[in-house]
Amino acid sequence: MANNPWTAEEDLTLCESFVEAVCTPQSRRQGSLWRRVMQDFTAHTGAHNRTVDALSSRFRVIRSDCLRLEHIHNEVEYLGGDIDEDVTLQVAIINYRHQVGRDFKRVSEWEILRLFLVD
Repeated sequence: MANNPWTAEEDLTLCESFVEAVCTPQSRRQGSLWRRVMQDFTAHTGAHNRTVDALSSRFRVIRSDCLRLEHIHNEVEYLGGDIDEDVTLQVAIINYRHQVGRDFKRVSEWEILRLFLVD
C-alpha cells in the first residue's frame, strides 16, 4: 500500500473529490473533510488502497504545485493585460519551468482546483 505510485486518474479524482467534499451543503456533510474526500474518491475509483493520510498528503503536493502555477498565472495575467487565456496559461507554464526547474504537468488538476487555491 505505501509504495503504490499515484496515477494521473487518481490525481484528477482526488481533486474532484476534494471539490465535491468542500461544496457539499452542510446538511449533507458527514464526518471530517478528508473522510468525505476518501468516501467520494473510493466511490469513483473503486480503490481501497489509499488512506485518509495518503489522500491528504498527495493533495498537499498537488495543491502546492497548482498554487505555484496560480501565482505565476495571475502575474502573467496582470502584466499581459487583455491577452487570450490559452496564451496566458502557456506563458505561465513556461515561466513555471524557468522558476521551478521542471515542467508543470498538472494542468487538469489546476483547472479543477483554481477557485480553491488560497494561501
